[in-house]
Amino acid sequence: MQYLRRIPYTSLGFRLALVSFLLNISVEASSIFLPLRAKDIGASNLDVGLIAATYGMAYFVSSFIFGRLSDMHGRMAFIRWGLALTAVAYVFQILAPGPMTLLASRGAVGFCLGVSAAAFMAYVYEAGERVGSFASYGSLGFLAGAVIAAATRDYEALVIASAVTSALAFVLAFTLKEELVNRIRVAVFPIDVMWTNRRIYLAFLLRHMGATAVWSVFPLYLSGIGASKLMIAVIDGINVGGQFITMQLIQHFNPARLITYGLIASVIVFAVYGLATNYLQLIPVQILLAIAWSCLFVGALNFLLKKNLERGTAVGLLYSTSSLSGGIGPLLGGGISQVWGFPTLMYVSSAFCFAGLLASRGLGKGQP
Repeated sequence: MQYLRRIPYTSLGFRLALVSFLLNISVEASSIFLPLRAKDIGASNLDVGLIAATYGMAYFVSSFIFGRLSDMHGRMAFIRWGLALTAVAYVFQILAPGPMTLLASRGAVGFCLGVSAAAFMAYVYEAGERVGSFASYGSLGFLAGAVIAAATRDYEALVIASAVTSALAFVLAFTLKEELVNRIRVAVFPIDVMWTNRRIYLAFLLRHMGATAVWSVFPLYLSGIGASKLMIAVIDGINVGGQFITMQLIQHFNPARLITYGLIASVIVFAVYGLATNYLQLIPVQILLAIAWSCLFVGALNFLLKKNLERGTAVGLLYSTSSLSGGIGPLLGGGISQVWGFPTLMYVSSAFCFAGLLASRGLGKGQP
């Protein structure tokens, strides 16, 4: 589908990568120390999980709604509005004085991010750009956000950085053009798309439920086994830096196999987390985590974009599935870690990933 016009003497791929890079800096910088910030203003482990869950549920609703609308009305309006609203939402996160106001502000950030997410990925695919390469620059943005966090270690400064980088991405989005909208009629509740891709969505739901249960309290877990704020950022940076490299290398592999490899590696990663007694033991595990997520994410995106005409809807449902997990998982993470401790949480998360692996069976046969 040819509805994009390239601006003369510039690279569309470079501009798309730069928007993704800037946006993901904002996501990482504002969230990496969020659990510690929540603790500082009086939140319990369960409250930390609830804050992360609110962000995930808001993203779930938003990406579901606006992914479908981008199929019907075109991509660019949703990309630009989503970036603009995200920049504004970060400002409110700075002003949160207590756990409940922080919860509300994170919900606003999640909703605004969901406005542009699926439309942006569909735009990249339809522009003829490589999805794996594009996703890798998002991971490079995560790495840059982790580096900024390691250098700054100041919550307010990091949230300001998030607002600024989102605003820059919004400005850059005006260099992207959309000439023709190919309108696609999509049901309000797209059951056909859900059923056709059910194995991917269910696998993602289960795997990401386990993962987000861990991420919601991961800085607290690392702090408990000896990591400073600097090392928390470094450990996170190893993961996202590894994603940047891995996603560049795997984009031409069979998508179904990548999904399977990603799920198997995820089972191993979270099980090993439960055995760790010192943060230094997690450094090699973070490399495997980078490979796991890269395989799963790039494999799922390529699978959905190639097999579905309703690309915005299909990818929006993937983001919604991940975000639904992000709404449920942190509640589990906060509750389990508070009652039974972090090692138990890691083993439960590994079990969720294994259930996702079982749910994905059949993808390798070429059937969605």
